[in-house]
Amino acid sequence: MLIATTAALPATAADFGKEIADYKSFLAEQITLSLDAANTLRDRIAAGDLEGAQRAWLKARSGWEATEVVSDEFFPELDAAIDAWPDARHGFHAIEARLFGAHSTDVLRESDALVANLTQFRQKLDGTALTAQGVLNGAAKLAFEIGENKSDGGESPFSGNSLAEIGDNIIGIDMAYRRVFAAMMADRDSALDQKMRAILDELRAVAAAPDLARLDQTRLRKLSEDLTIAMLAAGPAVGLHKPSLEN
Repeated sequence: MLIATTAALPATAADFGKEIADYKSFLAEQITLSLDAANTLRDRIAAGDLEGAQRAWLKARSGWEATEVVSDEFFPELDAAIDAWPDARHGFHAIEARLFGAHSTDVLRESDALVANLTQFRQKLDGTALTAQGVLNGAAKLAFEIGENKSDGGESPFSGNSLAEIGDNIIGIDMAYRRVFAAMMADRDSALDQKMRAILDELRAVAAAPDLARLDQTRLRKLSEDLTIAMLAAGPAVGLHKPSLEN
């Protein structure tokens, strides 16, 4: 009787301690990649090297987009300073508009601010105790956003990088699920676990289209919706609340 009662208890934050630490190491790797590339970006802009700055911008975006599961959920002010969209007055998109739209390196002030904000983000990430509920909320919101706002490829139009960013978002969601929730989900609801894994695998395959013209936007939206619905069910299955899709 004691064993049965213990097994029926809901999950608590402590149940995810090791998993959160593992996931956080992934986030640290990605934000370090982004910050290192942003420093290169700043140096190339200072040198007037347009092509070098463009390459560094693309690399910095890759690391950043993989962290979006937690960026808005845990650090909303920094998220707005780094990646306000469609606001192109500061952050990544202000720099993108100048580098890829105007073909100008006249964005040294903005690149300095980006480096400073990414540095602060890394420091805050190191010092913040992420919660499983917050990670689930962030993953569900990003899954919804991919289908609702990103599937048409409009987030980074000047650089033509939108499809790659969707792929990085999906990798970020995938890593959050597999590193934090998958083991417990497989134990508590193996059918839902298999469904989540299958949707994520298909999302990655769809997002691997060679270009936006050949992206199956209808399928991407449907899979995004399916993933969001599955995540709403995943919360209670692992002892958490249904994820909130509101900011």
